Amino acid sequence: MSNSSSGVQAVPETTRVGFAQADISCAVGTPLGGNARTDKAARGVHDPLHATVAVFTSGGGHHVMVGLDLLSAPSHLVEAIARAVEARTGIPASCVFVSATHTHSGPDVGRGHSMDRHDYSTVDEWERTAVATIAATAADAHRKAMPATMRVVTTDVAGLSFNRRLIHRDGSTRMNWEGVPPEDVLGARGPIDPGLLVLAFYDDAGAPLGAVVHYTLHPAILVGHEWLVSADYVAEASAQVSRSLGGRPVLFLNGALGNINHLDFHAPGRAIGFPESARVGNTLGRAAVEAIQDSAPAAGIDVVRSRALTVTLEQRTVGREQLEAARALLASSTGDVEALDGIPPEAYAQWAVTAGRELTPLLDVRIAILQLQHVVLVYVPFEVFVEFGLLLRGAFPGKLVKVVSPANGYFGYLPTAVAFAEGGYEPTLGTSTISPGQGERLFHHIGTELRCMLHQEGPEQR
Repeated sequence: MSNSSSGVQAVPETTRVGFAQADISCAVGTPLGGNARTDKAARGVHDPLHATVAVFTSGGGHHVMVGLDLLSAPSHLVEAIARAVEARTGIPASCVFVSATHTHSGPDVGRGHSMDRHDYSTVDEWERTAVATIAATAADAHRKAMPATMRVVTTDVAGLSFNRRLIHRDGSTRMNWEGVPPEDVLGARGPIDPGLLVLAFYDDAGAPLGAVVHYTLHPAILVGHEWLVSADYVAEASAQVSRSLGGRPVLFLNGALGNINHLDFHAPGRAIGFPESARVGNTLGRAAVEAIQDSAPAAGIDVVRSRALTVTLEQRTVGREQLEAARALLASSTGDVEALDGIPPEAYAQWAVTAGRELTPLLDVRIAILQLQHVVLVYVPFEVFVEFGLLLRGAFPGKLVKVVSPANGYFGYLPTAVAFAEGGYEPTLGTSTISPGQGERLFHHIGTELRCMLHQEGPEQR
């Protein structure tokens, strides 16, 4: 089942745009998310984590984009941010869109996803401060909003992203971080999306206001490398674009990254560390800057509208047999859990006896859609498989439709039905809770909603 609500602003006046940015780095000692460790407390900050806000005011209505250098944007955090933004600006909470870059070197806002027993009180403290900072940043962006134009830039950046699911010569699915010899790999199990999108905004005099950058690639190059806080490759990519725009804020959106990372199975050996993160980020940033310089002039923004829908999906649940096996494993375990990639059996077992046993058969999933001219951003609260992003983009020729993931909540991975049959890391119960085929169901509803939104005759008022 699904239901929807729309908020589409008429635009009798020039669209106003404002950007602002703040440092939301966590303190030393804060548990870092995105890897399993007995000790995952941050030792320091390599590069700052940012909250970047863009506010669009058009026809008396407002939309707020909040981009966070975090592993995810869990529902409780999204709701807290939206309420705080409304309290500071008067902009309705329903008009606030929150996304995470998915860095694996920031505070563990998912509290270990119930897979460990760490003390997360420092994350609680960080969150209280961060929410207030983000709301103040949104108020700053709102105050700075001025008549603006937008330059839409697209290009492909190859050689940075790879499908991490591999076909082993024995027919099994292996992950590209497992170090499988290249001669034992028949190929990748799926595509990539090398498309880079940049939205650059300018005032009436042609001075830059800020930019939105969208690319599809897991920021898991560092996974808490040296226990330092970092935005991963997003830091270098955003900095390159920002410098080209006179130091203006850059809001980075990730795409359907569920099965996409930076590891090339043809080149054995794990590529990890700050030099590799810088290489990827600088390559992406340079491509963005060059594309901006070669693009058409900026134009007015006369379409700014949004839509929301809720889709009820089926979830798998933890059965008695699995629960008993998890308890037995934990009873025999030493308690030490270490894995930079993937999730160890002990962590899955810990999840099964805590959050897993509380799963319900149905899950309500809220999708938010924001349109700026012919660019359509679809906020999805999963780590979405790239196949869904490509399918959605191809279904609407003439529009630039991009999945933003993870965004406006977090419910784990969203694999394709084929991936469930193939096996591997992402479909495992605990990493994903959705039943096979529910990703296709969700994107069917998203496609239907988009067709209604994009093919309507006239503007709808909120």
